[in-house]
Amino acid sequence: MNNKNIVIAYLAVTLVFLFGIVLSLNNYSFAGYYIDKIINWLWLLMTIFIIIRFWKKKVIKIYFGLLISGIILSILPMMIPFFGIVHYFSTIGCEQRIQLDDTYRLERGRPGVLYNPLITIYKKEGIFEKQILRTPYSEIIDKVSEPSSETLYEKTRPIQDAKLMSVNNDSIGIEYQIMNKKKLIYHKNKLNWFDDL
Repeated sequence: MNNKNIVIAYLAVTLVFLFGIVLSLNNYSFAGYYIDKIINWLWLLMTIFIIIRFWKKKVIKIYFGLLISGIILSILPMMIPFFGIVHYFSTIGCEQRIQLDDTYRLERGRPGVLYNPLITIYKKEGIFEKQILRTPYSEIIDKVSEPSSETLYEKTRPIQDAKLMSVNNDSIGIEYQIMNKKKLIYHKNKLNWFDDL
């Protein structure tokens, strides 16, 4: 493969990578949990390859400097943006994934370093997914099991099973099983995270 084709392939992957970031900022992602991660790692590996292959070119040295500066600047404010980048590229923070049906899936985990565990529900829309709701996992635990002296321990317990029971324009009903207890919980369908403001 000649240098021109390598650069074109890299630019194409970079555009897909940047499109993924724009989707993420608007509560969308590519359908499936690993697709975003694969695109991110492909872009990172291609970036390393491009930098090594074209290191003698001045524009590559500037590009490398900008990438390193961006990483350093993301570390300065208590490393919060840096950990956001790490979470975006990796599976760190996602403790559990459950496919509810062909359209809906559920994740339990921490989407960022400062978050408590959350339940996030995704709706597949073609090759994309949209986050339709986020709710604290502690609220799910409290509704499924009565609070007890082991509450802190219970907050880390995984979901044994989750079944999609109903979906309409206003809510989504999911039956959770946690610690051998089952409960049907109706979540308000929040297409906009700022509905409650």
